[in-house]
Amino acid sequence: MGWLKLNFDASVLNGRAAGGGVLRDHWGRVVWAYYKEFGDLDVLTAEAQSLLVGLKLCPDCGVSSVIVESDSKVVVHLVVSKVLSKWLLCNVLREIRHYLSRMEATLLHVFWEANAVADTLASLQLGEQRFYDSLTTLPPKARGEARLDCHGIPRVRLGNV
Repeated sequence: MGWLKLNFDASVLNGRAAGGGVLRDHWGRVVWAYYKEFGDLDVLTAEAQSLLVGLKLCPDCGVSSVIVESDSKVVVHLVVSKVLSKWLLCNVLREIRHYLSRMEATLLHVFWEANAVADTLASLQLGEQRFYDSLTTLPPKARGEARLDCHGIPRVRLGNV
């Protein structure tokens, strides 16, 4: 099947943290995706939780080798450098490292524009955990982002940042 890539992201909207992620093949096609709400968490812990959700899905779905990408440079640094952090985040980081050690995985930082599908999933506020097993089952906005990304059409941020 070639290499697989897992992108993940999180957001906090109206005090509710949520995360999303997408696993794609070497052609950029969606293999599966997920959405999960985490409740009252800061965005850094939500980012780490979102990564953990994706990593837990990998072995369940037969994935043993993966490139993992995030637009959170802080989360990538915390995981790769093996530093410790505040209590809840510390436990999540340990669990992430455990899952990464059980597979062939590379964790990389990417810019926001390269993380569009995961970013969109994380911001949907769907209310319950979801698993999507193909492109066609994704919510329309995420499906559109996946199609644009698969065709190499860049994402552009409009407005003030």
